[in-house]
Amino acid sequence: MTMRNKELQLASVVERAIEMYATTPEVTHQHVADTVGINFKTLMRIRRDPNFWAKVYDYYMTTFEGDVVGVLKAAVREAMAGNVAAQRLVLEHSGKLQKNINITIDSPFEKWMKKAEVGNDAVEAEIINDFGEDIVLPERTADNSTKSASEQLKKLRNSQNKAKRAKSRNKLRREQHKWLKRAELAGIEPLPAGRPTKGQKKAWEDSIIAQEMKASKSKKE
Repeated sequence: MTMRNKELQLASVVERAIEMYATTPEVTHQHVADTVGINFKTLMRIRRDPNFWAKVYDYYMTTFEGDVVGVLKAAVREAMAGNVAAQRLVLEHSGKLQKNINITIDSPFEKWMKKAEVGNDAVEAEIINDFGEDIVLPERTADNSTKSASEQLKKLRNSQNKAKRAKSRNKLRREQHKWLKRAELAGIEPLPAGRPTKGQKKAWEDSIIAQEMKASKSKKE
């Protein structure tokens, strides 16, 4: 084989290796060597070439641009189907949705100059420090301080908890009333005054159920 043919064959091997590394990032070096038909040492020598990885990157970016087009097409389909996240992605990519906020902070001298430019009347210079104490906020229409917001949130949570407790109490009272009615119809004495234990309450309810079943059985006979 002539030197020219060897060079062409090696160039073909390098191109195939570049393609494999660019399209399959997780590929092992041994797999690349076996696939392109060279030994591991030859592949190591090829990888040491500084231009090799640059070519891998260029090849990847070429395929990447094609993938981006596919991604955008898929995003457009999802957006048209009502996917809000896809809609935001498409609009931001096309420049139709801007989410940048530009904040301009004037120096004390610039603030004074702007005041002096308003109208033709002379404006008395105001001594301004560097801590922004000259900034005058509009009057509050409501107390929106952090402390007030925390207190309002606490009140809201308390009212919600009270409503839940009231609902639970009402449910318990309705259940107690039903059991008292069933006990009266079954001829069972109500529980003694005070707060019965769970065992006492269950035994009382079981006695009501037993008496109801007994009365139902006697009716059928």
